[in-house]
Amino acid sequence: MLDATAHFDALRDRLPGDAEMSGYRAEALAYAEQAGVPTRRHENWHYTDLSRLLKNAATGTHDATGFDASSLDPLTLEFTDGVLASDLTELPAAVHLQSYEQAVASGAYMPDLVSDAETGSSTDAMTAFNFALAQDGVVMRVIGTPAQPVELLMRGDASAHIRHNVHVTEGALTLIENAQAGGYTNAVMDIDVAAGAHVSLIRLQTAGDHIGLTRVNLAEGASFCAVTFVLGGRLARHETRVRLQGEAAEADVHGAMFGHGSMHIDMTSQALHETANTNSLTTLHAVLDDASQGVFQGKVVVDRDAQHVDAQQQSRAMMLSERAQMSAKPELEIYADDVACAHGAALGELDADALFFLRSRGIDEASARHLLISGFLAAPLAHIKNQNLRALVRRHLGTHVPGAPVDELELTDV
Repeated sequence: MLDATAHFDALRDRLPGDAEMSGYRAEALAYAEQAGVPTRRHENWHYTDLSRLLKNAATGTHDATGFDASSLDPLTLEFTDGVLASDLTELPAAVHLQSYEQAVASGAYMPDLVSDAETGSSTDAMTAFNFALAQDGVVMRVIGTPAQPVELLMRGDASAHIRHNVHVTEGALTLIENAQAGGYTNAVMDIDVAAGAHVSLIRLQTAGDHIGLTRVNLAEGASFCAVTFVLGGRLARHETRVRLQGEAAEADVHGAMFGHGSMHIDMTSQALHETANTNSLTTLHAVLDDASQGVFQGKVVVDRDAQHVDAQQQSRAMMLSERAQMSAKPELEIYADDVACAHGAALGELDADALFFLRSRGIDEASARHLLISGFLAAPLAHIKNQNLRALVRRHLGTHVPGAPVDELELTDV
């Protein structure tokens, strides 16, 4: 497990910011150390005992096939061991950004210590650790619609704390978070979406021990769609918190996990409807094999004056092994009267009838299983608007499911 104090002492002279910022970091670290790494006693982490899981966290690279987005010609911002290694001199006209290190060192940006370290909630200890130890990230302002996606590519084997701040004032942004780092990563991303703007966040994890928190604020008529795929690595905790602050705001949070070996994958989300006429949809498709563990926690909160809200949650899990485990905890906390809110959870095995049908059409069992599993996992792809990106993610998804990819099957005429 990461020794945060020793890590802080080792990095102190290299962390961005002046003496005042260093003091804030020390304060955040003291708070986090007192709160402690989350355990089962913390309700928001009940199914992911991080203290236990990180004790045996692996170091070094993992055998995984990383997602390659180069065919989309994205603006790639590569982080090696938590430090930005990309050149920022040539940027699209719509994108204005600095590295987190530059923005904090120059005083142009100051992360919010209050929300991170003074909430009084032990569940925010990980964001306080991130505040104290963050070396780099990006501070991005988007004015208009970039012609290409922006990719945040994480590589390396060392422990890394990364922090991003994204503000979209108009237009639409497609953001790819590509988690290929083999070590431990604690990442925090804050996204503000102005009135009428849109953000699509496509996240893929194929390696490492990744703890991520994405916090989103949506203004009037703004929309946000996150699609997360966890296909490799050892530990994953992807939490998304969305505040729908303006009328006609919409939030979609979708995920798919393919657990195998001893992987532990946690997808947690919260949609806070603060005003009327807002919509949210949260879905998860999980396939769990071997001794893997999956977690879905989805919470919807509807404030008293937030009438005419439509909020839906659904999780589905396909169990391929008797040793695999799935925990689902959907929650609704509603204080308004005129709303349409619902949640559901389903769990089952691979459909034997569907498998028999495919076998009867001349498809061997391994290929038939590949077809059913990859098709189940591919359900969230429908929410990726960029067709080229959707097709690329689909092909990548197929490489992680055992058996012949669908486009290589030779069907027998019947």
